[in-house]
Amino acid sequence: MAAHRWDRHLVRLAAVALAVAPLALLAAEEGVRQIPLREIFEKGGFAMKAIAAVSFVSIFLSFFFAFTIRAGMLYPKRFLREAEDAAEEGDIEALRAVCANSDAPAARIIASGAELLAGDSRVDYMLVRDAIEDEGTRQASALWQRIQYLQDIAVICPMLGLLGTVLGMMRSFAGLTAGVNFANKADALAAGVAEALYTTAAGLLVAIVTMAIYAFFRGHVNRVVGGMELACTKVLRRCALRRQTRVA
Repeated sequence: MAAHRWDRHLVRLAAVALAVAPLALLAAEEGVRQIPLREIFEKGGFAMKAIAAVSFVSIFLSFFFAFTIRAGMLYPKRFLREAEDAAEEGDIEALRAVCANSDAPAARIIASGAELLAGDSRVDYMLVRDAIEDEGTRQASALWQRIQYLQDIAVICPMLGLLGTVLGMMRSFAGLTAGVNFANKADALAAGVAEALYTTAAGLLVAIVTMAIYAFFRGHVNRVVGGMELACTKVLRRCALRRQTRVA
């Protein structure tokens, strides 16, 4: 339980860093004159707004995954207690009923093994274990597909930053070629360069933080899925042993 709480705290801290770090670091780099975050956001133009929108999506996904990809959701204690009670009695039908009444991924894993045990009490346990691993792989793949969105965001953000760079340079050259005085040309050049640099830095920073969050969830999914498969294996092994003892 303590480990899961720390996992959630880490995700929250990472999400806050994702929201604040890009613009804060940009402001800190200004040196003599500290530019407000709002001004940086406005100077970043369209690309900065797109990066900000994507970063909020990343924050939402981080919190969503933190609350949904955890042991209490994948293999709830109440479900496991009911499944263990049915397995202790060697009652396959009761075990299947418990699984049918639960939407947890662990219920689908146990149900896949219970289907084999229901047909033959002397079925080879290796077949049951293979069924557990196959269904566990399917459930793990579903989780992997969910967290893949974070990696996609980490790939998209630098591209948005590059888009901001291109738009900023286009703005600079447009100002240089415009028929205005030198002072206005200098202002246009500075505005375009600022847009280019701000968006590039923001895109990279959001991508780095998002990739770090993705790496965290990648390890977290492996740990949670491993614990889920272990819990399901214990339930089905106990049920198989009780049924074999009855037949003997």
